Amino acid sequence: MNIKSEKGMTLVELLAVVSLSMIVMVAAYHAFYFVTGAVETSSTKTEIRKEANILVLSLEEHLINVDSINVQNADTTTFQAFTAKATRLNGMDDDSTFTYIEETAEVSIENGHLLIDDIQQNADDMDLSNTTFELNGNKLTVHLEIFKENTEETYSLVKIFRLGTE
Repeated sequence: MNIKSEKGMTLVELLAVVSLSMIVMVAAYHAFYFVTGAVETSSTKTEIRKEANILVLSLEEHLINVDSINVQNADTTTFQAFTAKATRLNGMDDDSTFTYIEETAEVSIENGHLLIDDIQQNADDMDLSNTTFELNGNKLTVHLEIFKENTEETYSLVKIFRLGTE
């Protein structure tokens, strides 16, 4: 009777297992790296969109019912600073006549920041250097362009404000 006892693994079997294990680990690493990068990019884009929403809400708050815009330079096609004027109802005086007050808001893009009445509206890591304003008749168009520092992500949107009492 000839009984063959096979104990252990051959060198070829061991090399095959190690090779397959390495291939699986490299594939898992690449999948993890890809997913991590995609999540980071998505998170950055979401952060920039939230920043854009906050900035638009801030502009809407300060530019609601604006009657006129005074541009600080001669070119009204594209500019980065202006003064907005609005006349608001203050109330009624003793003889039942309405009284009004005039409010102004200074809006500018300086050093990559949106300033409204000298208060920075955007986060420090968001750059708005390419943001411009355009005045066309009774419409103020805001070309908002946000760039997040230390990334390649940018976000652009256009918001139009109507001026006057239409």
